[in-house]
Amino acid sequence: MPRMTARERREAYQREYQFQKKTGKPFFPYAVLHDTITSLVVVALIMGLTILWHSGFGPAPTEAGGERPGGFLGPAYEAQADPGTASYDPRPEWYFFFLFQLLRIFSTPELLLFGTIIVPTMLMVLMLAWPFLDRGPERRVSRRPVSMALAIGTPIVLLALTWSGSQAPAVGGAASGHAGAALFADTGLGCASCHTLKDAGASGTVGPVLDTLNPDYKTALDFITNGKAGTAMQSYKAKGATADQIACVASYVAAWANGGAKAASVDQAKYAAACKAAGADGTTK
Repeated sequence: MPRMTARERREAYQREYQFQKKTGKPFFPYAVLHDTITSLVVVALIMGLTILWHSGFGPAPTEAGGERPGGFLGPAYEAQADPGTASYDPRPEWYFFFLFQLLRIFSTPELLLFGTIIVPTMLMVLMLAWPFLDRGPERRVSRRPVSMALAIGTPIVLLALTWSGSQAPAVGGAASGHAGAALFADTGLGCASCHTLKDAGASGTVGPVLDTLNPDYKTALDFITNGKAGTAMQSYKAKGATADQIACVASYVAAWANGGAKAASVDQAKYAAACKAAGADGTTK
């Protein structure tokens, strides 16, 4: 399709404008009527959802600070927050799950700024700037591969990140009562935020899947103690973890990764003693 000159574009616009003036519908009352109907539909929908939400409310709590349950649209209000709790698992609202997942992917301190600020800012700037960058007259989908790739790829990536963020495992707790599981899931060490280990209920995506890697005790102890150059795996000894904490987590990983396939590499007496000394014996209360 040949490019039109500025004069040709102006003349084509004037012809289209004059045609629409003669044959089109006036703004009032047609556009005003459409906007009014649309606004009424939106208001009616909000009111209907509000009534439906209210109809599912349970009885008001008798104790101060209690929760009032609701239907599938959510509770009337939740229980009063306890600032002293050690088991609360903080989660963002669903529309921030994509950022939550980025925070999990770029979990090391060196990459936090890149994952949570730089990447989202670059995407927003690209979306705002794209209409000014892509100024070609062609509007056929088949002849705009870059624009279509961005238009289709962006929501797919956002939906994938949102879904992954919504499925992130809880932190601060373990899926089992095995010795060392709670320490593995502890946010201070950060093992569960990087690695996947079924027994601990961890599904991190930064480091290797421990159920697949299936390290023995010596390998796990070496990596946890010294880290691994060129990867996100840091030395937990350098981070301040005690010898008992390191031995406990290494024993736990070797004992329970891949269903305990290499549990024989673990000295069970030393395993129990290290976890007890670390305050993470894992006894289920």
